[in-house]
Amino acid sequence: MSQLKVLVFDCDGVLFNSMAANIAFYNAILTHFGHEPMESATDERARVCHVGSSPQVFASLLGEKMVDEALRVADQIDYANFFAKLIPEPGLYEALQHLAQRLPLAVATNRRGSMRGIVQHFNLNNYFTHLVTSSDVARPKPHPDMLWRVAELSGYGADKMVYVGDSEFDCQAAQEAGVEFISYRWDGGTRVESHKHLVEVIEEKLQR
Repeated sequence: MSQLKVLVFDCDGVLFNSMAANIAFYNAILTHFGHEPMESATDERARVCHVGSSPQVFASLLGEKMVDEALRVADQIDYANFFAKLIPEPGLYEALQHLAQRLPLAVATNRRGSMRGIVQHFNLNNYFTHLVTSSDVARPKPHPDMLWRVAELSGYGADKMVYVGDSEFDCQAAQEAGVEFISYRWDGGTRVESHKHLVEVIEEKLQR
């Protein structure tokens, strides 16, 4: 019998190409504080916007002393204004429809409140059993807290889970949590090139 019982996804870069949306969101805050906005994903500041939680991003962009004030400003901005810039990864819906019939699916993301709105807006509610965000735990990724929380909610041990991510934060969180890591188009761990490829890899695991 397969040891895999729960499949967990990161959001940004795995479920969605979200770089443009995240840059637009953080640019609104940078502009508020009189800082130059990022022009594109090639801006060296854009990477942290992709992988970090909001406190981590603001600490990097504005400095530690500005984090609390930046969070207050961010809470006044409706991330739904940026949903149009979120692009579901190719084959996402087909993969989720198939996988959700095979085992419970979950999300563990450094996003905060926007994740639940995204799931609802893109009609993903029926696919995910658990959504865990950085607001639900004491420490964001790269700490393992979110994956431990998924394990707690699902009732299975971390050794029964697989986490699909696309960054060093995801890989480190999985390693510290004792969770197997699959890399979505990123050079770390078992790499998959698409959601179709992911389905193939998961099916192999389930049939062992």
